[in-house]
Amino acid sequence: MKLFYFLLFISSFLSGQTQLIYFPKDQHSYLGGRTNFYKDFQKVLLEKKLKPCENKNEFLSADVVVLENDTAVLYDHEKLHKPENKCARELTKEVVKNMPGWVSAKINGNNKAAVAHYYIYPDAFFDNFKNDYNADDIIVNPTYEGGIDAFRKEVMKRADPQDFYVKGKGKVTVIVLFVLNEQGEMEELKLENSSGLKEYDEMILRTIKKIKNKWKPATLHGVPIKFLFRMPLSFSTNTI
Repeated sequence: MKLFYFLLFISSFLSGQTQLIYFPKDQHSYLGGRTNFYKDFQKVLLEKKLKPCENKNEFLSADVVVLENDTAVLYDHEKLHKPENKCARELTKEVVKNMPGWVSAKINGNNKAAVAHYYIYPDAFFDNFKNDYNADDIIVNPTYEGGIDAFRKEVMKRADPQDFYVKGKGKVTVIVLFVLNEQGEMEELKLENSSGLKEYDEMILRTIKKIKNKWKPATLHGVPIKFLFRMPLSFSTNTI
């Protein structure tokens, strides 16, 4: 039955009838939270007698579709189909669909299919597993040469907000969101909140895109991973 729900969801998504949404930040996609997710992941993995990957450094940045009926499947999109993570992908696909604690997202009081994100490093679930394991807690954050303040200064140096008139007290704070990929490059750049002036927002995004210095990517168990970065920036502007 879960396969039917997944195929129906994917069919609707591809036809444009269903919008793929991410899990609300204030909701758990798994009973007991992320630590319990990893605990149950290891339990199912052992129950199914799955084998460790030959490559101990295999890693999967897994998007899991939690369906309206509290079951889940790996969202097996093209980006996961890389030779270097085939074992991790197949292992995760098998485990996720057999885990008992999935909880669907609640949107306006209704169960909705939504995507939850988990980092899967298979080698952590065999001889080295710890009961309080949570991949999120051991991620080494990305770094920028000179520190985050150096990045902010680079943005400020390149931006010229004085040609814009924005309602307010002369100081505008925007929150920039971007993904740092495994090579330390910025992707999917956008603003979480708007200044209220489209041209001003575009100027900020355009300025950040011009910064070509690479970051040192985030790592998990020493393996570079994608990382969602959230950073507030404040500018002084002319006001009206």
